[in-house]
Amino acid sequence: MFSNSVSETPNLIEPSAKNYLFYNLQQCHKNRVGVYYYVLNIGVFVIFVGAAAFILYSCSQRKVSEYEQRQNMLRDQEYVLSKIRFYQDLQKKRSQSEGTGITDLPFTTT
Repeated sequence: MFSNSVSETPNLIEPSAKNYLFYNLQQCHKNRVGVYYYVLNIGVFVIFVGAAAFILYSCSQRKVSEYEQRQNMLRDQEYVLSKIRFYQDLQKKRSQSEGTGITDLPFTTT
């Protein structure tokens, strides 16, 4: 009845119950891994969509309105015109102070 052979180790549960539990645990593991993959994929998708939405929103907020574009254009035009006037006045003053082309004497008004 009691033997010391290795092949006859005592089992506390039946082989069919052992197989049933093993199969059931494998199915639970597969289901859990599947749920983890779905949660991970959905989480990554939500993060990606959120980041894209944030980037698009921030780009649209930085856009200059049409009124501000006009104001900037007018300011730039005024700056360019003021520089042109300054250099024209400077050129007139130089030409008046240089004198005539032949004698280099300044002009005198009587």
